[in-house]
Amino acid sequence: MSAIDTLREHAEVWRLFGSMPDDATLSAEVSALYLGVSVKTLARYRQTGNGPAYIQYQAEDSKARNQRVNYLLGDLRTWRDRHKVSSTMEAAQVRGLAFTSLVDFIEPEPFWTIDNKIYSHVLTVSDEIFKELLNTSRAEVIWISVEKVLSEDWHTARERQRWNDLFVGVMTGLVDACVAEQERHVLYEEFLLS
Repeated sequence: MSAIDTLREHAEVWRLFGSMPDDATLSAEVSALYLGVSVKTLARYRQTGNGPAYIQYQAEDSKARNQRVNYLLGDLRTWRDRHKVSSTMEAAQVRGLAFTSLVDFIEPEPFWTIDNKIYSHVLTVSDEIFKELLNTSRAEVIWISVEKVLSEDWHTARERQRWNDLFVGVMTGLVDACVAEQERHVLYEEFLLS
């Protein structure tokens, strides 16, 4: 069962995250979806101490490294509120994705789709819209790179434009830097030969 299916089951029990109690315990998979990050990214947050508080039950005599991890919804809400953003670029910066190189654009990101059309990045929707998307069977979360998502069908040109502008801006910056570096090399070579 996918994390979104699991989350929908939780939503039916507690009538969405908004009415879930703060002490509700969520798995790492569901927590990652709530935060809009991959399970691996959430694990990396744990390792670096940059993520939300978590609960790890470990038997006293166990030497296992991969103990089950759970999160309290209240801790996730607090952490998410501290990391709320107002723009796509700010979201990228908060998540540690400065989008400064080509590699940044090929890493998978979570995007909401409705009827197989891209709706928005998971982190850029409001809590209210997030709840609505959870409540409809037409919505799914897919993991896709920014480079590839720009080639997909979108619900609105405005939302796509945000990501297009980000992508084009970084690419233009990289091209400009490359051209400037070439000009510097040419000038340096001319200076040496004169």
